[in-house]
Amino acid sequence: MFSTGDSRKRAMRIILIAGCIGIFSGLMLPSSWAADFEELDPAYYHTGELAGSLRSADAPSMFDADPQHLWNRLYAAATIRPSLLPSKREGMPIARIEGGDRIEFLGWGGTSYYDESGTLTNLEKLLDQFLETNGEKHSSDPLKRVLLQRDLWTLFDFMMQRQIDRKGDLETREQRNEVCRKLARVIQALALPAETLKKLPDNYRLAIQSGHFATTHNFDPQRNYLPPTVLTDADDWQELDFYQATRSEDVERRYVFLHMRAFQGRSYFRVFLRFPKGRSQLEAYLKEIDSNWIDWRKSAQHGSISLKPGAPPLPEGTEVMLMQFLIALDPQLKLVPTSLCESVRLLIYKNSTGMPDPATNLGNGVNASKYTLKRRLALSEGGMRHGGLHREPDDLPVYRVLFEIEKAKDWGGRGRYFQLTADCRSGHSGTGTAGIQTIGSMINTASVDSGAALGVSRTLAIGAPSPHPARTVKWKMSEETYRRLLEYLGQ
Repeated sequence: MFSTGDSRKRAMRIILIAGCIGIFSGLMLPSSWAADFEELDPAYYHTGELAGSLRSADAPSMFDADPQHLWNRLYAAATIRPSLLPSKREGMPIARIEGGDRIEFLGWGGTSYYDESGTLTNLEKLLDQFLETNGEKHSSDPLKRVLLQRDLWTLFDFMMQRQIDRKGDLETREQRNEVCRKLARVIQALALPAETLKKLPDNYRLAIQSGHFATTHNFDPQRNYLPPTVLTDADDWQELDFYQATRSEDVERRYVFLHMRAFQGRSYFRVFLRFPKGRSQLEAYLKEIDSNWIDWRKSAQHGSISLKPGAPPLPEGTEVMLMQFLIALDPQLKLVPTSLCESVRLLIYKNSTGMPDPATNLGNGVNASKYTLKRRLALSEGGMRHGGLHREPDDLPVYRVLFEIEKAKDWGGRGRYFQLTADCRSGHSGTGTAGIQTIGSMINTASVDSGAALGVSRTLAIGAPSPHPARTVKWKMSEETYRRLLEYLGQ
C-alpha cells in the first residue's frame, strides 16, 4: 500500500508519462531513442527543431517537489538560458530554452548572458536569500548538496575567468565580483566533510546492478551497453596512464586529459582499453607500436601520432572508455575526488581501418555512445535510478563546448548544426584518421599543448591506484579561479 503522498507522486508520474505518450503518438521516434516512454524527460522536447531544448524556463522540480523551492530557483538561474539559433546553416533562427540537466555548462568566451545586469541581479537576489536563510539547511541529502555545489562551482569558475580576463565595463565587473563573492560563500555552505564525500554512491556499479544496461554489445549501435567489469577486472580492462619523461622538475601536472582541463579540474577522468584477448595482447601491441611503427620526428613536429606505413591495426573489437568522476569541495575548500560517475564515453571498433560501414553509428566502422548523469534519475523517488546514468540519443543536437577556442562566439562556432555522433566522428576522425590515431590518450596527443612529452601510454599494473584523481587535484590547486575562490573566503 502507498501513503497519500506516495499515491499523489505516482499519479503525477503517470500523468507525465501519459502526456509524453500523447505528444509522441503518431510520430516515429528515432531508433536510437528506442527506450520506454518513462525514459523521456518530460521537461524537454524530443523531436523536431526544438529537440534537446527545454519546454520552459521555469525552475524545475529537481531538488524539491516545489518548483519555487530556493534550490530549484538557484539551479535554474545557474544552468538555464535562452537561445535564438537556426537548426541548420542558412536556416531561420528559432527561439529555445537551453541547459538544465546537462553535463556541459553552456558558456563560451563570447557569451555575454552572465554579464547582463538582469542575470546578475537575479543571481545576487537568490544568493542573498540563501545566505540570509541558511539555505544549506533546506536539505541534508548529501547527493543533492554535492550536485548543487557542482552547478554553482561551475558558474563561479566561468564568471571568475571573465573577471580575471576583465570582460565587461567597470560596472559589470563590480557587480560580477559581488556575485562571485556570494557564490563562494554558498559553495562553502553546501560543502560536506571529506568522510561524507567519500561515501557518495558508486553509481556506475549501481547502474550495472540495475540490469537496465546491456552487458554485451554485439556491435549493435542501438544497444545501451555498459561494460560490467571495467572497474573490477584489470585483466579484462586496462587503465592507461600517460608516458612521462624523466626530468628533474615537477612535470606531473602536464600529464592531464584535455577533457579535465575543459572542465577546469572539477572532474577527474580515467581512460580504459579492452583488447579482445586481454591485457597481454594490449601490452604487446603498445610495445610493438612504440618500438617499430611511430615516426617520432613527424609526430613531434605535429603534436599527434604519425604511423609508419604497414603499422599493425587495432584488433577488431577493441573498446575504449573514458569515465568522468565528480570532484567536490569540503568545508575547508579542499578538493575531494568522489566515486560519483558523471559521464561515460565509449568507442567500439568493429573495424579500425576507417572504411565505410553503415551498420556502425559513426559510419566508419566505429560505434560511439555517451552516457551522462541525470539529476532527474539520480534524485528520483526511491534513490539512484539505474545509477542515474542515461544514454544520450545519437541524433541529439549538441553544441561544441569542451574543445572550443577561448574566444569562441556564444554557442560555439558550429552552433546547433551537429548531432552527437557527428560531433564524435569529427573529434576522433575528422581529419581522416583511423585506428590508434583516433585515440589521443594512447600517445599523449591530448596533453602535448600542456607541456607533456610525446610517448606511448602504459597500462597500470593490476592493483595499482589510478594516478588521475590526485593529479587533477594538483592541477586544480594551481589554477587561478580556485585561488580566487580561496581568497574570497579568506583562505
